[in-house]
Parts: sequence; C-alpha cells; structure tokens
Amino acid sequence: MTERARRGAGVARVFAGQPERLAAAWRRVRFAEARKDGTPPCNQLDSVVEPFVREIGRNLEGKEGSPWSRTRAVLRLAPRRGARALHEEFAALRRCLVDAVETLGGGDAERAVVNQAVDEAADSAVAMMERLGNPIAPRPRVPFAGLVVQFFDKSRIAAREKPAAGSTRVAVH
Repeated sequence: MTERARRGAGVARVFAGQPERLAAAWRRVRFAEARKDGTPPCNQLDSVVEPFVREIGRNLEGKEGSPWSRTRAVLRLAPRRGARALHEEFAALRRCLVDAVETLGGGDAERAVVNQAVDEAADSAVAMMERLGNPIAPRPRVPFAGLVVQFFDKSRIAAREKPAAGSTRVAVH
C-alpha cells in the first residue's frame, strides 16, 4: 500500500469510525460563531452531522452513492431562519471536514468527496425548506434518507414578542 493510499484509508477510518469527534469540532465552531451574537447556537443540523459524516466516511472507503441519501437522522428545518442560516451551518461543517482531511493527511480526492457530499446535502436541505413553504417547489435532486420536520424556534420568537402587561393567561389544549 502506498503512502497516499494509507493516508486516504486513515481519513476514511476516522470519518466512518469516529464521526462524533468531527461532529464535536463542528459544534465548537457553531458555538463560537453564536457567541458573537450573544446567543446559544440553535443548529438545524445537530442530529444529522454524525450519521452524515459516517456516510461520507463510507464513501471514502469506496461505497457508491450519495452519503446524504443514506443518512438516517432527523433534520429539523426552521423556515423562519431562512436558507442563509442553513448555508452557514453547512459552511461550518465543510470547513471542519476539510480541515480534518488535511490534518489526517488526505489529498485532493478526499477533499473532492467531502465537498461533493456537502454540496449535495446543502442543496437538498434548502430545496426541502423551500417545499415546506411552497408544496409545488421542485423536489430535491438528491433525496434525504431521514425524517424532515419543521422546527419552530420558540426561544427566538419569544425574545422578539414580549407579552403585553397583564396578559399572563396560559392556554392548555
């Protein structure tokens, strides 16, 4: 086995076998980005990152197909936050994964697999978000294997909408 192949196998092994380490790096980046705004991060991709990274690792090991189409997780989409917030999360994930590839000694081939997987996932997630608001919008080109739910960010809504004085009624349904 050549040195190049050995490094590529090491990258694949970490992605497929230890996705929680890469997910933890992504969460640290997201937390640092959110601290600039003074709010805790509210990640839409939080439960998706580890299984997605694992599937990217399987592609790096030689498995065919889209990692996004094999990722089984719950994707929480918050249309109120818009596509930009989703793109920011995927951009942070891409930076973490490409940095990991470089740190582990991977090359252009591994970077290309990571970039293609993240591009497909981001495009698919944005298309799914658009379909939440417009059912006749085009379907994602690359389907997601997991469950997609619409997430209502109550903490951010509550911060913007202060209750009127004297209106402390609670409705129970």
